[in-house]
Amino acid sequence: MRKRLLLLTVLMTALCNCWAQGPNNSGTYYQAANGLKGAALKTKLGKIINPHNNIGYDGLFKAYEQTDKRPDGKVRDWYSSTTNYAFSDHGGYRKEGDCYNREHSVPQSWFGSGVIKSDIVHVVPTDGYVNNRRSNFPLAEVSNATYTSNNGYSKLGSCKTAGYSGTVFEPNDEIKGDMARMYFYMVTCYESQAPGWGHNVFSSQCNGFEKWVIDMLMRWAAQDPIDEREVARNNAVYATQQNRNPFVDYPGLQDYIWGDKTDVAFSYDNYEGSGGSVVPTVAMPVFTPDAGTYYNSVEVTLTSATEGAAIYYTTDGADASVNSIPYQGPFTLTETATIKAVAVKDDVVSYQASAFYKITDEENIDDADDEGDEVAPADGTILLCDDFFGTSYGGPISSSKTEDLTGTANGVAVVYSLAGGSNRYVNSEQIRLYPGNTLTFSVSQGNITALEFEFTTGTPSQSLTVSGTSLTDGKWTGSSKNVNVSFGGSSKHARISGVKVSVAGGATGIDAVNTSLDGQRVVYNLRGQRVAHPTKGMYIVDGKKIMIE
Repeated sequence: MRKRLLLLTVLMTALCNCWAQGPNNSGTYYQAANGLKGAALKTKLGKIINPHNNIGYDGLFKAYEQTDKRPDGKVRDWYSSTTNYAFSDHGGYRKEGDCYNREHSVPQSWFGSGVIKSDIVHVVPTDGYVNNRRSNFPLAEVSNATYTSNNGYSKLGSCKTAGYSGTVFEPNDEIKGDMARMYFYMVTCYESQAPGWGHNVFSSQCNGFEKWVIDMLMRWAAQDPIDEREVARNNAVYATQQNRNPFVDYPGLQDYIWGDKTDVAFSYDNYEGSGGSVVPTVAMPVFTPDAGTYYNSVEVTLTSATEGAAIYYTTDGADASVNSIPYQGPFTLTETATIKAVAVKDDVVSYQASAFYKITDEENIDDADDEGDEVAPADGTILLCDDFFGTSYGGPISSSKTEDLTGTANGVAVVYSLAGGSNRYVNSEQIRLYPGNTLTFSVSQGNITALEFEFTTGTPSQSLTVSGTSLTDGKWTGSSKNVNVSFGGSSKHARISGVKVSVAGGATGIDAVNTSLDGQRVVYNLRGQRVAHPTKGMYIVDGKKIMIE
């Protein structure tokens, strides 16, 4: 009898220990949701994951080193496929590839401030310029693109997703499922607030979403299932913020809330996810340097985050398999090629990775097509973002706060000062002008003769006045070094989501140097082509012409 009791005790202990592991070693984290269905399950999950540790908006940059580090130690960029940022590379930008910043997948202008602003589950690192182009447009599929990031990775344009008309931003296919699970998390974690975010995306119907949105997100989640990288980020978020995304821990959990399993009780210890949502155990290969256009040749390195994984690749555009070329070290491309690669360990094959490398030379450059090209911008163009000013405010500032916000980019200094009005507001996405406020932009660099400011206001019907001229088309061009901008509305505020300063006469000097360039800097020839290994000649580096002798 004692042996039976002892055996039963051992079995029960083993069962409890097994149950306590939870998905991805989450222990008993989700135990309180056991046995619930549909809306009740969503509400309980929301109480499990919220409240959580608020790491603060400024704490996001440090946290990204744990949540969004690529195998090569660089920043994972969610919106661009051609960036190569160190974690300190956040600041001013004028084109794709200049800096990264903090992107709210659910735009901050929709929800305001508070803990949501710094929730790292949905605030991800992205290229600053591409983020600016996304603005606060909804996520959806694009019909006719008005803008695409390098290699067509992200798109902006008219919506082709049924149920919505207007401008939308389309993330790349490889992260659409990630974005869908972020949105599932947001309406669960902030259940009482989400319906008020509106914008034809969030509502009280369909348990937090408009019908067209939940239909699209469910499709995205199925087409882009959870992978090892997403699981690793979820675990890193838990270590940093002390909460988890249940839609990453439980593949297909969305079916229990919005899909065909709303009448099925959620079983914490005997969960059955959706078919096809199996988490792969081998991380897909990563290419270094990024895909793009290179001069004469480029050396390519392949890595996988899965220790001990073998990598196989092709260079002719064919799908990779275990029968392809075994990767044994860096190799050099001297001709344009599409590389496809998979990582394999213990007979488990990763998702396939693909990269297009275009190799050009000066003689053939005019005959090359534009696929994959990265073109240098015109000299002296500066696109300001919040980090350009070196200061970030989290809420309204009273008129007693009179210090100027200043910053420099490419040798051009810009000052934002307050004159009049009762408050001001600056955050990562916008500058707000209240009735009576005046912004003064002062630029001083050599013999500058012309400035151009492009303003996008959140309320087009409310006018801006720039140096005494009413702003009607969102642009102002003049020769003054001091430009005053005021809001002509009688109530509420105008939002300036971007300021483009074009400086005539800047960055025109030619410097002669007798040294090779740092390989981490982006170098262009005079035709606007990116150069991996510059030799003697004239190039554009950091917006300036230099001569390598």
